Amino acid sequence: MTEGQPIQLVYDGDCPFCTASAHMVRIKQAVGSLQILNAREIGDTPLMVQIAAHGFDLNQGIVVKFENRLYHGKDALHLLAMIGSDRGWLNRLNVALFRNRTTVAIAYPAMKAIRRLMLVLNGKQPI
Repeated sequence: MTEGQPIQLVYDGDCPFCTASAHMVRIKQAVGSLQILNAREIGDTPLMVQIAAHGFDLNQGIVVKFENRLYHGKDALHLLAMIGSDRGWLNRLNVALFRNRTTVAIAYPAMKAIRRLMLVLNGKQPI
């Protein structure tokens, strides 16, 4: 990783489930710092342009930029589990569940459905 370059997690800030999950994530201190970004607030930044250029849809999943590479959806969730800290029981659970790609592949569609439901219940539009 480039010295001083934070890991960036981009999520949907209008989804309470996404917001809670994003702010729960902790990574190992040795990996670097984590910058949590609400896609609805950061506007047309170079990172958002890069996400769009890769064809990643934030309605379909979070995006994590790590070591100048973008990870989307279940790949981003798996990456976060691989570099995740074991501080706190929720982080330990996240790491234990999502280090396994099969578990991520099974759980991620349900997580996306919860996001869609939360947006509808709160009268919010997709990104």
